[in-house]
Amino acid sequence: MDAKAASLFLADEEKGVSVPVAQKGLSENYLHAKPMKIEAEIRKLMESGGYLAFRDATSDPRLDNHEAKKAEGIASILAVPVMVSDKGIGVLSLYTAIPRDFSDDEIAFLSAMAEQGGMAIQQSRLLERIRKNSTLFFDMSVSINSSVNVKHILHILTADIAEAFGMKGVGIRLLNKSTKALDLAASYGLSEEFIASMPVFAADAMDKVLKGEVLIIEDAAVAAQIQNKESLKKEGIMSVLCVPIQSGREIIGAMRLYSSVKRKFPDEVVMSVRALANQGGIAIEKARLVKRMQMNTELFHDLAVSINSTLDIRKIMHIMSADIAETIGVKASSVRLLDENREKLELVASYGLSENYLGKGPISAEKGIPEALRNRSAVVKNVATDEGVQYRAEKKAEGIVSILSVPINARDEVIGVMRLYSDVPREFTDDDIMLATAMAHQGGLAIQNASLYLMLQEDKKNLEEDIWSHRSWF
Repeated sequence: MDAKAASLFLADEEKGVSVPVAQKGLSENYLHAKPMKIEAEIRKLMESGGYLAFRDATSDPRLDNHEAKKAEGIASILAVPVMVSDKGIGVLSLYTAIPRDFSDDEIAFLSAMAEQGGMAIQQSRLLERIRKNSTLFFDMSVSINSSVNVKHILHILTADIAEAFGMKGVGIRLLNKSTKALDLAASYGLSEEFIASMPVFAADAMDKVLKGEVLIIEDAAVAAQIQNKESLKKEGIMSVLCVPIQSGREIIGAMRLYSSVKRKFPDEVVMSVRALANQGGIAIEKARLVKRMQMNTELFHDLAVSINSTLDIRKIMHIMSADIAETIGVKASSVRLLDENREKLELVASYGLSENYLGKGPISAEKGIPEALRNRSAVVKNVATDEGVQYRAEKKAEGIVSILSVPINARDEVIGVMRLYSDVPREFTDDDIMLATAMAHQGGLAIQNASLYLMLQEDKKNLEEDIWSHRSWF
């Protein structure tokens, strides 16, 4: 274009301003005007017809640094926006050494160059994003396959995502099934004070995330979804992206990305973050599954050792009730067996229950475990509202909220019930019920084996007495 120089300014999304990234024909000593808000710059260009022309750059009041331009030998300037998909990402400027009125053809040519440059930049950024995403997914897969330590995997994930997407910080919170709260599992780039602060999102906003929706907050200072805006302001957080963490069909938590500048989160970024969050969900589920298998193996091993080392049924049942309560994570447990008339349930063992509660009175078999007597497990979600529960006041005083009851069988007959007591509202999962049922079955086998042994001992005694009475035969 027979000009003295040209320079390209691109948006710095972290700072929200335009910065020079390439130039031709300008000296190292030349100082550009102070960085300008990129959105305001682009808006000026678009409002003025898609370009700005300055015939006398050394005196035009719309420009700064007049003396620097005069010293650099700049006379006129033409500036056009660099656009990508109707979004301004920068400015291309042309400088001449002599005063010049730019023709329509020159303006159209520079605009076309800016458009071509924008397409090249977009393609380059897209390739770079694909490379970063591929690296992220590869690193995440390696972490999942090399470790079952959930905290270790999630800390790597938060750090990698924060750096890959240019975030100030990232936090991962997992849903506590017992309390229904989102407990912090990992974070990166966030202060201890901010982490310890109250939840920053309103309950209805987080409810939507836990139903699978994405929450985007471009301006945290005015967002209605933010409760304690001061906490975010003090931390230097201006925009937030929150996505659900999913394992299979279940939402198990949420990942929050915090930006120190106001920013929009395009669809491709949201999609990548969601995919990474789901990778995290897979890692969590795998680690939980491995841990559950280890705990279950240890549980059955300990019970098998107990059964083989003693015939003391009460001792075995006490060990079983303690182990199952701690493994499933409930307040307490109890084992009760039917009396000879199959009308009442007599306490054999308990764990975590007070003497006062245990002495509350007789337990009716039909009222206490009607489902268990029919060889089915039963769940009481809330003892305070379930009219079929005995001793509701005593259970409330003991801090019992939810109960799981599973039958104990011996020789294909229900002989009792094992109960698990939770002090918070709890949805007992299929895995919980299956494990409790298997343990109760093991307990039934222990009782059956002990009974057979005692019967054999009695038969032996009777045989010895019979033989002694006929000693004359010898």
